[in-house]
Amino acid sequence: MAVNIITPRRREDFFDDKGEPTLRFIRWVELVTGQTNTTTVEVESADVAEKYPWPTNQTIDEAVGFSYPAIETTAKQLRAVTVTSNYTAVDGDFINAKSSAQITFPKYPEDNSVIIVRNGDGSTIKLLGNGKNMNGESTGQLARKGTSIEFHYFIDSDEWFAR
Repeated sequence: MAVNIITPRRREDFFDDKGEPTLRFIRWVELVTGQTNTTTVEVESADVAEKYPWPTNQTIDEAVGFSYPAIETTAKQLRAVTVTSNYTAVDGDFINAKSSAQITFPKYPEDNSVIIVRNGDGSTIKLLGNGKNMNGESTGQLARKGTSIEFHYFIDSDEWFAR
């Protein structure tokens, strides 16, 4: 004689005795569709093949072995500095300048040096190139509160360029 194992229904199972969806099921569907930001119809009919914006001339089965050259993605570490008087910047400074401070750029910067200057209080912040030009000028200023400029040094032109 075969023994039937009867498993009691859990409270709030997905369907009730009449086959109607329960509140638990409805919440689960809303959670899934909310995570994908689409409707259930769109999730169900979504194409799972990965698309590339460039021609690959390969079928999906061949595309598994794509190999691309490595790209340097490490960002330069910046050092936050707040100044209220004369200050000589160094590579990697993020300077929050206040009280009409004067920022002097390095005399002998390395190629690809980066300096960011921000006006922290709305006073006129003076920028001195220290023998190097900044976008064609030897001096500059920031007068508007909250304005920031990112300078990059290019050794080929021996000049700081604002970005």
